Amino acid sequence: MTPLDYYREQCNKGQILEDEQQLMALNYFQTLFAHLLQEHKRRQRFFAAWTKPCLVQGLYVWGGVGIGKTFLMDCFYHCLPFIEKKRMHFHQFMAFIHAELKKYQGKKDPLQLIAKKIAQETMVLCFDELLVADIVDAMLLGRLFKALFSQGVCLVATSNVMPDELYKNGLQRQLFLPAIALLKQHTSVIHVPTQIDYRLRHLRRAGVFYRSQDELAQEKMEKSFAILANGEVIPENTVEINGRSIVVKKQANDVIWFDFNSICNIPRSQHDYLAIAKKYHTVFISDVPMISAKEKDIISLFIRLVDVLYDARVRVVMSSVELVEKIYQEGHMIFDYARTRSRLLEMQSEAYLTANSAYYNLNST
Repeated sequence: MTPLDYYREQCNKGQILEDEQQLMALNYFQTLFAHLLQEHKRRQRFFAAWTKPCLVQGLYVWGGVGIGKTFLMDCFYHCLPFIEKKRMHFHQFMAFIHAELKKYQGKKDPLQLIAKKIAQETMVLCFDELLVADIVDAMLLGRLFKALFSQGVCLVATSNVMPDELYKNGLQRQLFLPAIALLKQHTSVIHVPTQIDYRLRHLRRAGVFYRSQDELAQEKMEKSFAILANGEVIPENTVEINGRSIVVKKQANDVIWFDFNSICNIPRSQHDYLAIAKKYHTVFISDVPMISAKEKDIISLFIRLVDVLYDARVRVVMSSVELVEKIYQEGHMIFDYARTRSRLLEMQSEAYLTANSAYYNLNST
């Protein structure tokens, strides 16, 4: 199966929506995929051990958050039919490099030794979210990239910025410029523009509020999440907010899904909700219950959460056991909830859903 085959398969399953910009970028992955299969076959021949490996030109894929860069790379990585491949988040890779440097302390040219070790078991190295913020990393990368490329390692990377913008305004940035030059020399730089808002279009069509009793509610929310996540689901069941872990049902780079109890039935700070609103453009909340007059803390947190999300124009996809009007019907916060009820109703409107253009290109409907 090729990366394009896998992409089509995920579209047919409803996991993602087909996107023209992604397909254009995927053509580069298709070409690289074919070249790597040829090179891998060549390296398996008997005499290949005595010849220098050919360096296959890699890819550097950059663009804004939520456009599917990681998913495209994962399609490519998933389809590579050999084991000499490695996929890591960039900060994990750098942590590995620093650990290896300690092992090789005192050795001559340790980065060359580390690169040789990597090349012995890795033909393709995939980095997710290449970002350089640390001066120590910046000083290492030029020599490290040179060593890896000299050993025939093909590099595939995603980033939010073009190579020339890496480590911008960093200390002694001139010493990092050789690393940028090497990236541009040994990878094809591909820009994936911000896509037309297919994900928002889906929300308009599918709706954002569901009744928990609806047998299809969970399935509809799952599909909406998959489309909004755009293939960039993070396989972790907790997220750290202000130094504390919160259990989640699902999460992606800019979309998150909480069960009501994990976000409103455990003491939370206003700062937790503010941090969530700052990081995510869409928040899923499932199984909002009826809240009684006695449950003062719960209704207080729910009201606070809705207020914060509303003020930040965060989109909310929610399931509840009752209609919004009936979630809280009596108690000392009934007047406060009247505002919340009004906001929840407004959050379903076309105007609200299209209000936040920070994450989407809203020039098409």
